[in-house]
Amino acid sequence: MIARHPAWAAWLADPALAKLTLAGPKLPHSPWRVADIRRPQPPAVDTGTACAGKTPNNPPGDADVLFDGKDLSHFTSDHMAEWSLENGVLVAGGRVYNFLRTRQSYGDAQIHLEWKTPAQPNPPVNPQRRGNSGVFPMGLYEIQILDSHTTDTYPDGMAGSIYSQTPPLVNATRPPGVWQCYDIIFRAPRFDGEKVVSPARVTAFLNGVLVQDDTALIGATVHGKVAAYAPHAAELPLAIQDHGNPESRVAFRNIWVRRLSPR
Repeated sequence: MIARHPAWAAWLADPALAKLTLAGPKLPHSPWRVADIRRPQPPAVDTGTACAGKTPNNPPGDADVLFDGKDLSHFTSDHMAEWSLENGVLVAGGRVYNFLRTRQSYGDAQIHLEWKTPAQPNPPVNPQRRGNSGVFPMGLYEIQILDSHTTDTYPDGMAGSIYSQTPPLVNATRPPGVWQCYDIIFRAPRFDGEKVVSPARVTAFLNGVLVQDDTALIGATVHGKVAAYAPHAAELPLAIQDHGNPESRVAFRNIWVRRLSPR
């Protein structure tokens, strides 16, 4: 199965990447490992034109509008200078690994954001360096952003995945240079002291297509390891990732959140 994708030979020639994608830790209740390149690739679907236009749709009236193209007043970061506004679009700097975090905190929430990976005439061999970013409800639980349109990466690391945990149901991505959108229903985990009463759950639509269906998370996102929970506050800031490599200067627009009542 490994030989079927021509880029994998060069990619797996890197010992660290080979170890990550072939010898990662075993996922619980699964035959697969974390970041397992042998895991079946989700089928690709045509997503139509949802949110692909030049102008985004208006947010709902009760939404917290976090970014409307004007300023970054709703965000903070330890590396604020790495984020820029370019013609009403928010762009990650692609130089320093960091996070943009909301000033407000959220628990259960409906999250919408639109994103565009950069078109690259000579993309890097490692697919994880192609337009890599992520949206992190509570700053802890990553739904991956990546140029996954025609490149195979480990399925739990492609766009639409809950990173290092659950691949998307389908590959609903578009080519780089085209606007895409996430609509995410996030249910925060509940704790009783150190005990997890109920796990975080994610329902996500990518470009209008269901890619996560009330998926239970096994813990907070961690790279190359099995996720685990640690008790935390009921509400925490939402975060957006700058992956810190120049091929991942991902653009964003029309970011809003609606608070949801507990169910």
